[in-house]
Amino acid sequence: MKMMLKVLALPVLFVVKSICILGNLLTNISSYVIGLLLLVIAGCAIYCIVQAMWTSLAILVGMGLAAILAIFLLVWAVVKFETLGNHIKEFICY
Repeated sequence: MKMMLKVLALPVLFVVKSICILGNLLTNISSYVIGLLLLVIAGCAIYCIVQAMWTSLAILVGMGLAAILAIFLLVWAVVKFETLGNHIKEFICY
C-alpha cells in the first residue's frame, strides 16, 4: 500500500518542483522590475515632498508597500512549495 502511495506521489513531486523552478525564475525577474519601480516611486515621493502634495505621497507610499508585499508573498510561496517538495521527497525516499 505504501509503495502505491509513493508511486502516486511522484507526479505530485514533479508538479511541485516545476512550480518551485518557475517561482524562482519569476522571483528573480520580478525583483529587477520591482526594484526599478521602487526607484521611480522613491523619486516621485521626493518630488511630492518638495511640492507638498501629501495625497499623492500617500498614494505612492501605498504603491511602494504593495510592491514590496507582492515580492514578499511570491518569495514566501516559493519557500512553502520548496518545503512541501522536500517533505514529499523524504516520503518517497524513506
